[in-house]
Amino acid sequence: MSSAKLHSSKYPMILSWLAGELKREIPEVDLYGQERSLLDFAYRDLEIFLKLKWRDLNSDELEEALKAEECQEEMKAFVKVWTAQWLEKWRERVTLSKKMPQFSLAHLKAKRKAKSIFKRMEKGQELKKMVEQKLINQGEVCMAELIAENLIIEEIAYRLKMNRGKTSSEKIALEPWNILQKVLPRVKRLTERKMPIIHLKLMIDV
Repeated sequence: MSSAKLHSSKYPMILSWLAGELKREIPEVDLYGQERSLLDFAYRDLEIFLKLKWRDLNSDELEEALKAEECQEEMKAFVKVWTAQWLEKWRERVTLSKKMPQFSLAHLKAKRKAKSIFKRMEKGQELKKMVEQKLINQGEVCMAELIAENLIIEEIAYRLKMNRGKTSSEKIALEPWNILQKVLPRVKRLTERKMPIIHLKLMIDV
C-alpha cells in the first residue's frame, strides 16, 4: 500500500492520530519521507484490527461515529495503546536487512504453487480472516494478514511435498476447514515464541 493511498484514506483522522503516536514513540522517524513505509504497514494493520474487532459496524457507521467528540477522544486513547503494542510486535517480529534470505529453488517453486492454489481456493479469504482473527486475539497485531497467508501457504506447500506427485493437487486434502485445524496450533506455538519471522528489505531503523 503506497503512502499516497493512505493519505486519501476514508479515515484521515485516524491516520493522523496514528502518525502522531508513531512520531511520539520514535521522534527521529521521518514518516513522510524515507521511513514512510512504517506508517503504511502500521495503518494497514490498524485497518485490519478495526475491521475484525468492530465488524458489526460498517464503514459509514464508523465514519459517522467519529464525528462525535466523545468518540474521537476514545479512539485517540485506543490508537495510543494500540500503537505501543504494534511497535513492540514490530521490533519482535520484523527483521530489516539489505539482503533477503536465500531459499532453494525447490522451496520457492513449492511456495509459488501453493500460493497459486490458495488464491484459487474457494473460501480461501474466509480461511485467512479466521487465521488473522486468531493471531490478533493472541496479541499478534503486527503483520497479521501477511503471517496468516504465509501460514496457510506453508501448510499447502507441506501437503504438496508429502504427496510427492502421487495424486493431482486437486485431490489433495485442501479444504479450508481441514487446513484451519492444522494452522491454528501453529498460531499458538508462534505466539509463544519471541523471534523475528518477517524479513523486509527496507532502509529504516526502528
